Amino acid sequence: MAGGPLLLVPQPVQTDPAKLRWGIVSTVKAPLAQVARFVAFHLDMGAHRIHLHLDQPDPAIAERLAHPRVRFYQCDDAYWAGKQEKLRHSHQLRQAFNASRIYRICKLDWLAHIDVDEFILAPAPMTEALAGADPLTTHIAMTPVEMLDHPGDPQYFKRIGRRAAVRQIYPTYGDHISGGFLSTQSPKNIARTGLEGVRLGIHALRHFGNIVRPATVIPDLDIGHAHAPDWETFHRHVTYRLDKGSYRNRKGRYNPLGGLITTLMEDGGIPALRHFHEELSVATPERLDLLATHDMLVTRTLDLDAKVARFFGKLEG
Repeated sequence: MAGGPLLLVPQPVQTDPAKLRWGIVSTVKAPLAQVARFVAFHLDMGAHRIHLHLDQPDPAIAERLAHPRVRFYQCDDAYWAGKQEKLRHSHQLRQAFNASRIYRICKLDWLAHIDVDEFILAPAPMTEALAGADPLTTHIAMTPVEMLDHPGDPQYFKRIGRRAAVRQIYPTYGDHISGGFLSTQSPKNIARTGLEGVRLGIHALRHFGNIVRPATVIPDLDIGHAHAPDWETFHRHVTYRLDKGSYRNRKGRYNPLGGLITTLMEDGGIPALRHFHEELSVATPERLDLLATHDMLVTRTLDLDAKVARFFGKLEG
C-alpha cells in the first residue's frame, strides 16, 4: 500500500482518563543515577508500568530501584537463549526486539518506546492526552526536542529549526547542521496496543516490515532528548556514535553529521570538538534569546533529583 499500511484499531478503545493505562519500554545501559532519574520522572507522570531491559545485566540496579510499577529484565545469556542470534548483533536490533516483545504481552492501553536519555514532555496529564486521541489512531509521534547544556532547572530544549534560523543561531556550523540538531530529528512513538503483527521499532511502528501510517501528532507532546546535555556526555559517547550509533554511515548512506564530526576531530582535535559542542549545545543568554525569537525554545522544570528522592530516597554515592 502506498505510504504504508493503514491498520484498523480494535474497538472500543479506552477514552476514560481515570481508567486508561500507559507505559514505557526501554533498553538501558546507563549508571544507576541516570536510570533512577528516567524512572522517577515517568513514574511521576503517571506511567502505570515501566519495562526496563538492562542491556548490560546489573542485578544491583534492579534491586535498588525496585518499585511496584517497574519491571526489570536482565539481558544476559539466559534471556537471549533460544532467540535468533542475529537479534544480539546491534543495540538497534536488541531495542526493537525487546520493545516488540513487551508490546505483545503487556496489559496497557498505550506503550511508548523511548531511551534512558529521553523524557516525555506533555502539555497535559498523559492519560488525558491519550484518552482524547482519535479512536482510530494507531500511534502518536512525539516531536523531538534537544536538551541544551545548562546546569539545573529550568531545563532548556531546542526545536528543529529552519535553515535561515539555524544559520543565524549557529554562525560557524549552521550551514552544515540540519535543523540545528546534534541528535536524530525522527520522532519517538507511543503506540496503541492490541494491533496484530506489528513491530515497535526505534522510530517507527511496522506491520510485517512496512511502516504504519499515519501517526497522529498532539501539539506540544514532545520527547526531550538529553543527547549532549554537557561536554562530558558528548565527548564520552562520540566515538561509539561514530562507529555504531547515530553518527554512523548506514547501508552505504553517508552521514554528513558524522562526517563533519570526524573532520573536526582529525583536523582540530579536542579543542575543535569542544567548540562545536559549545556552539550547538550551550545555553548562553544570547542563544536562548535567538531560539525564542525563532519559536525554537522549549522550557521545562524537570525537578529530577526531587523526584528520585520521593520514589527511591537518597541514592548512594
